[in-house]
Amino acid sequence: MINMNQKVDEFKKKLILDTASEYFKTLGYEKTQIDRISKDLSIGVGTIYGYFASKEGLFMAWLKYVIDNASAEMQEYCDVETNPVQKLKMIVEYKIKYFEKNKTTIKGYMQNNQLFLRGISRRKEHPMAKAYNYCAGIIKDLKPMEDNDAYLLAVIFDGIINSYIECSLENDNLFEKQDEIMERFLRLVGV
Repeated sequence: MINMNQKVDEFKKKLILDTASEYFKTLGYEKTQIDRISKDLSIGVGTIYGYFASKEGLFMAWLKYVIDNASAEMQEYCDVETNPVQKLKMIVEYKIKYFEKNKTTIKGYMQNNQLFLRGISRRKEHPMAKAYNYCAGIIKDLKPMEDNDAYLLAVIFDGIINSYIECSLENDNLFEKQDEIMERFLRLVGV
């Protein structure tokens, strides 16, 4: 059972993440300053560091927070479909829509750090784990296989989509590439 102190801590963390979100979205990682976040919230810098050991820790917590919310939204979006191929197509569509909606922020991170998407995948607790597990379940519905194999294919599927996003930062219409993305992945899976 969660006690009152835990609820207060969770509320404070969410408040810090929500405030940091505006800075990370508009200024990027490099220009975001912890002292500006603390001033906006009227709390000490030490309080923020008490919850997040470093600026990178705050950024990774924010990134996980954003990805968890997007993953939940994606699952809700895709769960109306029962056909695994159609669900995978919906994941591609969702990711493209999400990218288009957040293009400025994502583009800024990708252009300033060419290894941005690959960098987050080297974390101990991967921020995309929930989304990968969801996708792995769909892949297993598509073609029976071991859990580890399905998870690996989910990571590869995400990598294919991200590669298309990276290659089309300037002017490609990603919506026109959905079928191509699916064809490449289904060929890889052998379906």
